[in-house]
Amino acid sequence: MRQNVKRIDLNGMWRLYGRSEHDPKGEKIFLRAKVPGVVQLDLSREGYLPADLFWGENILETEKYESYEWWYETEFEAPDERENVFLVFRGVDTLAQYYLNGEKLGESDNMFIPHEFDIGGLLKNGKNTLTVHISSVTEYENREDFDIKSVLSSWFPVSHTPLRNAPHCYGWDIMPRAVNSGLWRDVYIEVRDEIRFAQTFFEFTGKNLRFAYVLDCKTEDIKKLTIEISASSGESRAYIRFPVRTKAGRSPAFVELPNPKLWWPRGYGEPFVYDGFIRIFRDGELVHEKQTSFGLRTVELQRSDVTDGKNGYFRLLVNGKEILCKGSNWVPLDAFHSRDAERYEKALALVKNVGCNIVRCWGGNVYEDHAFFDFCDRNGIMVWQDFAMACNSYPQNEDFCKKIEAEAVSVIREYRQHPSLILWSGDNEIDFMHAGFGVDPSTNRITRDILPRAVFANDSSRPYLASSPYVSKEALEKGLSYLPEDHLWGPRGYYKEDYYKNSKAHFVSETGYHGMPSLESVKKFITPERLWHYHKNPEWILHSSDQKGDDSRMMLMENQVRFMFGFVPENIEDFILASQITQAEAKKYFIERIRVGRPYKSGIIWWNILDGWPQMSDAVVDYYFKKKLAYEYIKRAQSPFILALDEPQGTKQRLVACNDTLSAVVGTYAVADAESGEILISGDFDISENCSAEIASICAEHYENRMLMISWKTNLGEGRSHYLCGHPPFSLEKYKALMKKHHLDGEISL
Repeated sequence: MRQNVKRIDLNGMWRLYGRSEHDPKGEKIFLRAKVPGVVQLDLSREGYLPADLFWGENILETEKYESYEWWYETEFEAPDERENVFLVFRGVDTLAQYYLNGEKLGESDNMFIPHEFDIGGLLKNGKNTLTVHISSVTEYENREDFDIKSVLSSWFPVSHTPLRNAPHCYGWDIMPRAVNSGLWRDVYIEVRDEIRFAQTFFEFTGKNLRFAYVLDCKTEDIKKLTIEISASSGESRAYIRFPVRTKAGRSPAFVELPNPKLWWPRGYGEPFVYDGFIRIFRDGELVHEKQTSFGLRTVELQRSDVTDGKNGYFRLLVNGKEILCKGSNWVPLDAFHSRDAERYEKALALVKNVGCNIVRCWGGNVYEDHAFFDFCDRNGIMVWQDFAMACNSYPQNEDFCKKIEAEAVSVIREYRQHPSLILWSGDNEIDFMHAGFGVDPSTNRITRDILPRAVFANDSSRPYLASSPYVSKEALEKGLSYLPEDHLWGPRGYYKEDYYKNSKAHFVSETGYHGMPSLESVKKFITPERLWHYHKNPEWILHSSDQKGDDSRMMLMENQVRFMFGFVPENIEDFILASQITQAEAKKYFIERIRVGRPYKSGIIWWNILDGWPQMSDAVVDYYFKKKLAYEYIKRAQSPFILALDEPQGTKQRLVACNDTLSAVVGTYAVADAESGEILISGDFDISENCSAEIASICAEHYENRMLMISWKTNLGEGRSHYLCGHPPFSLEKYKALMKKHHLDGEISL
């Protein structure tokens, strides 16, 4: 929710100069800077760095500027007002000091949250000069002390003081090392109303809507004020008007909602959103108006500490209904986050089109902006939000805990009104990491004390999970294979291996398989002389993504292909296709295993929808927005209703109807041999709402490698899928022929 205020945009071209902190008296470089932007992109545009930082090994060139400090500078005309004038930075990466007309406004050390300053008393008529000094985070880290426990109990061989910048920027297995500096989100001046809302929150209990507020105003005004709420969704209108008695309070009665319209996840109903205004009147005169939107829904997380696969659970309930979650992990949209906003529209369209009803905002990333959550609100896509910590042993000292708490409070208050946001999670894989190093995860005060306290105090509308996956004391004692929610990163040999097939987890919140980008895309980032072969190829290794010269991730993909087809193609075209087929079959299998596994299975969030830089990866759409084969397979597998073959049990193989809607489904089906067209079985079916159930079975001929085509016609429409029978190796040539015959690639151009 944003206030209606007078705003002066300070985005555009600024002056920028910098120098190495190793040599404070050394030569400075001067260039133009784009705001929002980051220094690396300015250096690239101005010729100090290569024009395409993702071409070949160019990204390595950015490291020579990591020791630099930078000064951003611009001028602006002061507004006429001098009261309630605020300078707002939506995102600054990372260590910054701020000056207006030579006077220091303050400093910041967190790239994730906005920073603002009351500047009315420092403005002068006419032009004003604004300067932002950004220090080197790597030089700061090199001056810091480290406790040896953190060094020994982190997955990274090189430790970084956990400054509050994106964890991935130091290099990850999905991202390059790109240590950003810059004003990466909007900069502007706001002239705010004298009387305004400091906080607002709508709480829906399942029966009633309550409104809570905190005001920013003078004490003498309080009892002269009246608040009015008016919002609607279609014909349903929420309205109340009441007098103010205290600076912080709530509506004295429940906001009336005749015929309330609930917000539902995609596939389960319409994601109704109420739009309107909240207004403040003083002695009957309108003095402040704020646009608002909210959704009516309840969320509950039900989980057990351990499971044997049946006697346990991890499930999300929305409006009292269990939701079968199907979606993608949401990872950095770009290595340079000032470009995230321009990628939102295409990226979110991909999420919707492929049939996701949930995305998990991974903890190694930044927090996305309101445009992201607005889209999810309007399209019924649930958001699982990690706090921005991942795979690192973070300090437990008082200073760092205070920083985390301030960040959490800021983030929660910023986004809590979005109905799509259904879960706060403390971090990514830190419980799992600590358990592996023999450290009790419950000793992490950040996720066991600081974050739950921040959530409890600032958000009553969604649950909190300490870590993903969460390792309880019971799980620590019994073993990590008993986790009800798990990340399945297995051997990457054959995707139906016991590791995947026999997982006890009810909810799989990470799992993936590698697939090459198209040759068209590969040629955009691999130089011609290193296009093929990938063995000991530094560009392929770097874009796999590894900054240490380790080719293990490329070997994982080679291994997948060899297991699937019994050999590794010797030309790049067939290698790309074979890897994409393997990835597509694996991800289809993972999704269908969850769906046919109901009621014991409850969700899957696969890894991942889109690359944040050009690479060989688990993403199903490459950095240039070109879809891989897996995208089409996932799209069919995630339809609200499908038929799918379960894995054989003895000589029997179940045909299962998977209905992830709140309506019964009736229809007809047929299962045929993909090569001959012979109908193996057909019939009618009728399945209840929100469940999976066997509707028929076929004889499982284990020795026979063939493809089956499954088709259906229902009251919801028609659909189709396929199933690969038998055991590897499969014939690549035969698969290619059947894929073409049955148009399995859909609208994807391979």
